[in-house]
Amino acid sequence: MRHPAYPRILHVITHLDMGGAENVAISLAEELHAEFNFSFFAVGGIADNAVGQDMARRLSGLAIPVHSGTALGFKRGGAVQAGLKLRQLIWKLRPEVIHVHTEIPETIFAVASMLGLPRNLQVIRTIHNSKLWPAWGAIGQVVERRLYSARAVGVSAACLQGLWEFQADHRIPLTPKARTQVIYNGVMIADPRLPMDRNISSNRPIRVLFAGRLEPQKGVDLLPELLTAASALTTRPVEVTLLGRGGLEGTLRHWIQTHTLPWTVTLSEPVANLAEHLAEYDVMLVPSRFEGLCLVAVEALMAGMPVVATRVRGLSEIFPPGYPLLCDSEDVPALARILAVAVENYSHHVAMVATHHAEIVARFSLARMAQEYRRIYQGAGRPTVVESME
Repeated sequence: MRHPAYPRILHVITHLDMGGAENVAISLAEELHAEFNFSFFAVGGIADNAVGQDMARRLSGLAIPVHSGTALGFKRGGAVQAGLKLRQLIWKLRPEVIHVHTEIPETIFAVASMLGLPRNLQVIRTIHNSKLWPAWGAIGQVVERRLYSARAVGVSAACLQGLWEFQADHRIPLTPKARTQVIYNGVMIADPRLPMDRNISSNRPIRVLFAGRLEPQKGVDLLPELLTAASALTTRPVEVTLLGRGGLEGTLRHWIQTHTLPWTVTLSEPVANLAEHLAEYDVMLVPSRFEGLCLVAVEALMAGMPVVATRVRGLSEIFPPGYPLLCDSEDVPALARILAVAVENYSHHVAMVATHHAEIVARFSLARMAQEYRRIYQGAGRPTVVESME
């Protein structure tokens, strides 16, 4: 497969594993590989699971190389090791564009820049969350100064607002608005004209899906109380599937094993290419505390699924005005009521989502996202110097 020699674009991602940022980077490479010369640096390497291996196959099929950073944890020297490897790779490949996604890649790039990099680099950072550096505030202050001259793309308006808020709170020069823009994440669907046919028989259980990292950010700690309360508000049979991994997995699995609900609840590993499996489910549950955008919610709406979600920054930008299945973050009784309503009046809410399908597809199409990044990449001839602000 032929790759053009210019411009060379190096994506820096956390790992090849479950994550919206990784999917965005790979989707961009798939859409634009005939026009640009892509390579990937995965800080944590390729995960030995179905998701990681599938991502690796997608890139290998396009002859796009993946370079691994480190198997060490950051407290054991992983940040330094990965920073050294990234620096060596940049000097070897001499990319015109470095495209970093989320805080871990940004940190590793900052380490590499401290060790010395070519000056004529254009650096793009895609901000994938509306709350920046939640656990790494001190590190974030250092990294933000190293990335002062980078172009910032928010996957939602809330992400850029979160960036400026962090910078202002820590007296860091704000990224100029002229070097920022919002590009909504794009989603590929088989037929953009119509959502999936979601007519179901009255005696079949409604299949509710949660898919994401099993962490407090995603509201996973609320699921036991939420599902218990919702199951008491409807007599319709429901099957709940939880797909994910993370720090709360053990707690969630223990709850499932020791509690009995009217609903069936199953916890399973994430699946590769989840969008291709959404016909197997009826309602998406997204009880997050904060998000950048939430790709699975976009995919669900495009597939014609009602989405029960929290009204938080970033996530709320997805939904059309007046969307009825939203409530405040951490409001478990309200989430339970809304989920029960979505189950009881399933056909009504499917029809409601269908009326907004064309609008949703237009806002979140993969082609639209690729076109916006194409314009940025084509500006690679106008280099950005990345330096610290002392």
